[in-house]
Amino acid sequence: MKGKAIIFVGVLMGLVAAALVLLLVNQQSAVSATGPTPVPLPVVRAAQNIPKGEEIRLESVQLVQLDQGEPVPANAVRDPMKAVGMTAAIDIPQGAILQGEMYFDRDAAVSLGKQGASDLIRPGRLAMAVPAGDLARVAGAVRDGDRVNVIATFEMVEVERDAQLRKPLDGTGDQYPRLVTQTILQDVEVLRVGPWMAAAAASDGDQAAGAPVATSDVVTLLVTPQDSVVLKWLVDLASEGEAMITFALRSGDEVESPETESATLEYLMRRFRVAIPPKLDVTTDTITVKGSVEPR
Repeated sequence: MKGKAIIFVGVLMGLVAAALVLLLVNQQSAVSATGPTPVPLPVVRAAQNIPKGEEIRLESVQLVQLDQGEPVPANAVRDPMKAVGMTAAIDIPQGAILQGEMYFDRDAAVSLGKQGASDLIRPGRLAMAVPAGDLARVAGAVRDGDRVNVIATFEMVEVERDAQLRKPLDGTGDQYPRLVTQTILQDVEVLRVGPWMAAAAASDGDQAAGAPVATSDVVTLLVTPQDSVVLKWLVDLASEGEAMITFALRSGDEVESPETESATLEYLMRRFRVAIPPKLDVTTDTITVKGSVEPR
């Protein structure tokens, strides 16, 4: 009887061992079938607050790895370069995961007439149009989204304070105006080069109505409310022929706005050591060429 009990216990222990082996094999098969726990794909977060209407720059975003189990929007942006250069459609707070509907392509939206100008202006800024020729626009180099400095030139003349009449009051002699040039505004964003939208379609009908025109004799700038008053004064003065406005194109990586000294004749002579020509008893005269003109 005792031997049978020993045999029974041995058989029972064998069955238990077999069951454990089978369970382990099943667990390993399940692991090999499902594979390791997937690692979440990285997403693009806002590295800083991005106001509505502002261009998304490379330093404004960052590619981050989310923690396991952290919720990820279905249309989360995975590539930072898909957002860089776009315009924020809403205020994007720092740390937010970027999604496709948070930004848009400003040029494409404007071309299709799907975006109003006011939607591109962030709070605290006003849009003002300034007439500008090729020289003022850096030979046509200024483009939408660029940043410029606004430089103005004036001719100063002396007047009698009370009467506000040009000196000399007796009409004798002539007063030479004195030229002065100075940087008035710095780091100003260009909203648009050229008229906002064309009013008519091309005659052949290929160009849709509302498409931007090719001419660019006007530039729309984004300025603060106070700078808008300054800009208005400059434009009005230029329209009277009493000022000239020029834009200086800034580097896309420029962050400094150093103060500048007004350029005058005295400043140029002092800085570059321009000598005053001495008075002589002779001068040059126009050369009159007689006969055939040959290169020489």
